Amino acid sequence: MKVSDLTGIGRLGGIDADGFYQVLVKPRHRRALADANEIFLIFNSDRVFFVTISDRDISDRKLRLKFAEEGIEEERKLHREVILALPAQEEAENDEPDELLGYTVVFQDREVGKVTDLFHNNAQFVLVVTTPAETEILIPLVDHFVSEIIPDPGVILLVNADSLLAESYT
Repeated sequence: MKVSDLTGIGRLGGIDADGFYQVLVKPRHRRALADANEIFLIFNSDRVFFVTISDRDISDRKLRLKFAEEGIEEERKLHREVILALPAQEEAENDEPDELLGYTVVFQDREVGKVTDLFHNNAQFVLVVTTPAETEILIPLVDHFVSEIIPDPGVILLVNADSLLAESYT
């Protein structure tokens, strides 16, 4: 297997006193990582480790992983960046949350508009919300801005969106 056969799903952070590594995972790959028992660690020198996840911890909405193999901490110290990866075929063919099209977006108990489109900007999905005045607002589909998605009746609740809505939301 070559590095090109892998799909980067996030980044490996430092190790804590309990032996857990903090990880940052792209939202579209969270489900794939939750189902995975083994992943690849790609170091910036194209050195790759195939590792087994021995334990998981989610605290303060941050994911931490512990690995069964030894030597990761020493290798991690030698490299500035470590990418978490899965084989390309394990990536879902269509991770786009198309079911969000048409959802009503609400901020502070007021309707902002409806989701008319979405796209992925290589970091996260971005919702294109069209307001009643026919202006478009781009809202990253991340926990910092989206507090809840309610499938029935099709509502997306926003938080921390003052700066995103400053010019178009009065």
